[in-house]
Amino acid sequence: MFEAYLWLAAVWLVAAATPGPNFFAVMHVAAQKGRRSALAVALGTVVGTAIWASAGFFGLAALFALVPDAAAAIKLAGAAYLVWVGFGLWQAASAEETPVESSATGAFLFGFATNLANPKTAAFAASIFAVALPSDAGAGASLGAIGLVCAISSLWYGAMALIGSGAYVVTLYRTWRRAVLRTTGVLFAGFGISLAAETLAEPG
Repeated sequence: MFEAYLWLAAVWLVAAATPGPNFFAVMHVAAQKGRRSALAVALGTVVGTAIWASAGFFGLAALFALVPDAAAAIKLAGAAYLVWVGFGLWQAASAEETPVESSATGAFLFGFATNLANPKTAAFAASIFAVALPSDAGAGASLGAIGLVCAISSLWYGAMALIGSGAYVVTLYRTWRRAVLRTTGVLFAGFGISLAAETLAEPG
């Protein structure tokens, strides 16, 4: 089981470290609103990860395969959210920078919603659990795998929150604020459009 967990940890770490909406959400909030808010975003992301990983374990991916219309609706809703966030970031680039107090709850919900906007995480979790864990693995081993991926996500996004809120990164952000916001906005919208296009292209 140790070897299975080791393989699972390596694959999940690579997946978490690959820049995507979660990464940009944490880094954007870290540079703009500080460490406390960024850690709240990271926590929201991890809670979302726990939900999708649990969904993968309990067969949500299989349910989506049986009810493709429900899966498509959830994916399109997530895509719309990502595009909406991207549009908001693009608009923010044109506005004057003003100090904005960010509540920990609001930051948490931003990270949580950003993670939940990508239902593909459930399918990914289900597939790697199926490959990594032995076929006779019990519920305890599977729940341990869910705990492991959540711990890895916590460490990674927590580290990104600390790095992103560091003085050097914050200085760069303030210098290139408009370009950063526009680039991040385009990336968020791009993730959303890509998810929507993928969903609409699926058969059935």
